[in-house]
Amino acid sequence: MSRMKRWIVPGLAILAVLYVLSCFYVVDVTEYAVVTRFGNPVAIHTEPGLLFDLLKPIESITRIDARLLILDLEPAEFLTEDKKNVIASGYAMWRVEDPLMYLQRVYSRMGAESRISDILSSETGAALGTVPFSALVSADTSEIRLAEVVRSIRDRSAERILRDYGVRLEDFRLKRFTFPNQNKESVFQRMRAERQRIAKRYRSEGEEEATKIRAEADRESVEILAKATRRSEELRGEGEAEATRIYAEAIRQDPDFYRFMRTLESYEKIVDGKMTVVIPSDSDLMRLLMHGPGGAR
Repeated sequence: MSRMKRWIVPGLAILAVLYVLSCFYVVDVTEYAVVTRFGNPVAIHTEPGLLFDLLKPIESITRIDARLLILDLEPAEFLTEDKKNVIASGYAMWRVEDPLMYLQRVYSRMGAESRISDILSSETGAALGTVPFSALVSADTSEIRLAEVVRSIRDRSAERILRDYGVRLEDFRLKRFTFPNQNKESVFQRMRAERQRIAKRYRSEGEEEATKIRAEADRESVEILAKATRRSEELRGEGEAEATRIYAEAIRQDPDFYRFMRTLESYEKIVDGKMTVVIPSDSDLMRLLMHGPGGAR
C-alpha cells in the first residue's frame, strides 16, 4: 500500500503536466479559430499564434480556412431580355470575413459554396434578363455590355453574401459564354451579317479615300505638266533669242559667208537628186557656185 502511495503523487503530477500541455494549441496563419463551450462561441482568434485554453476539455475549437478560395460554377442556361437562350459558367473567388457568422450560418466550405452558387446564379439570371442578346454578342464593340453585366452581378452578389453569410466575394468572372445548339446557327448568321456589313462599310470608305487620292494625284499631275510646259516655252524662247543673237553676230562679222551658207541651205530645200536646173552663166547663183562668195559680190 505504501508503495502505491509513493506512485500516486508522481502520477498525478505527470497527468497535470499532460493536461496543461494539452491546453496549448496553435492557430495557423491560413486559418481562423472559434472557441465554443457547449455549442456557444466564447472566443474568436483571427491572428496566428500559440494559445492556451485551460478549459479545453469542455471547450471545442473549430478551425475555419482563412485563405482565398476559388469556386467553379456549373454551366446554366439563362434568358436574355429579347428571349434568347444563353449558357454561362464562371468562377468566384471568396474568403471568410466574419468567422462567427460563417460558422453559425453555413458552418463548412461546402455549405458556403452551395449558398454562394445559388446567389450568383440568381443574380446572373436577373442581370442577363435586363439586356438584349446583341449587348452580349456583337461584332460592334461599342454595343457590347458584357463587362458591365459581369460587374453588376459581382457587386449585387457580394453585398448579399457578405450580409447573410459573413463571406467576402473578392471577384466573379465568366469563363465560358455559349449558346444552346438550336441557337448557334442563328448566332453565326448574325455574326456573318454583321461582319459583312462592317466589311462593306470599310470597302466603301476605302473606295472614297481612293477616289480622293486619285483626284489629288490628277490635280498635282496637271499642275506639274502646266509648270513643265510653261518652263519648256520659256526655255524655247530663250533658245530662239540666243539663236537670233548668234545669227545677227555671224551676219555682222561676215555678211558674204552668211549669205553663201543661207543660199546653200535654200538649195538643199528646193533642189533634190532628180531635179535639173538650168542657170545662166552670168547669174549671181552661177558665179556663187563657181567663184564662191567673192565672185558673187
